[in-house]
Amino acid sequence: MPLSIAKLPSRRTFERDPPRHLFHYTDLEAVKGILSSKSLWLSKFTSSNDISEILLAIQHFQGFVAREAADLNAGEAKLLREAAAQLEGFRRTNICLASFCEERDLLSQWRSYGNDGRGIALGFGAASLRTLAKRHHLSLYRCVYDQKDQQRIAADLVAMLLKSYRAKKTWSAEAREKLLEEFNATFLHVAPVIKDHRFGEEREWRLVSNPVPLDHPAMLAVLKGNQGSVKFAVGLTNGADSHSNLISRVTVGPTLDPFNVRDAIELLALRNGFKVGRIEISGIPFRLIPE
Repeated sequence: MPLSIAKLPSRRTFERDPPRHLFHYTDLEAVKGILSSKSLWLSKFTSSNDISEILLAIQHFQGFVAREAADLNAGEAKLLREAAAQLEGFRRTNICLASFCEERDLLSQWRSYGNDGRGIALGFGAASLRTLAKRHHLSLYRCVYDQKDQQRIAADLVAMLLKSYRAKKTWSAEAREKLLEEFNATFLHVAPVIKDHRFGEEREWRLVSNPVPLDHPAMLAVLKGNQGSVKFAVGLTNGADSHSNLISRVTVGPTLDPFNVRDAIELLALRNGFKVGRIEISGIPFRLIPE
């Protein structure tokens, strides 16, 4: 019995209709790269701003397993414990993501992703973003901040694994290992939606990939300064001007010279075939951060 996100009753907490616009906060250099290359770079989830998000999802699952395993037979309890232990190796799985926010001008997002305000929030039309996700076999998920909903997701993942295991009376070592690998990939695909409840104001959404082979041609190694990361390049165009209306709005962060930045973004978008409907200036007062 194949494992699938579609079989989770709690998927309704993160598979929702998005609002009309979703905003991707980033710095000026990255915006230039997005518009010039007509591509969006998804980061491997281990190089996201806060890896504790993945650890939080794993902790929820491991905690649920610890409570449930005592009431199961030896074979089922062993399976769940092995599944929980395997998740410790999550760094080997190449699931990549990009983050979006429902708010176009949010201070916490500028601080986290927009170079302390000296950045841009690219507003993507939700309908176009969903089309893009479908074209590249990505999922668009709403982040889950409510702790009870997070526990429900963990419970549903356990139930799904046990249902698949109970569907067969006997398991070969090879088939059992394949089941655990499939569960691992399914779990890590949904793990990025789990976020600490204290970040609820961000109202974040994420584009999430399936596991990507490391030798996939769209996988990129990025070495910058003293840091390294792995990215997955997603093309925004599918020929002709299919990307022209994808970026529907832009907000210039609370930088020192927002009007000059606005003019540069307008020109860059025009030169690369993006028809941006509105470019706005952040309403947050600029405060110079000492170097």
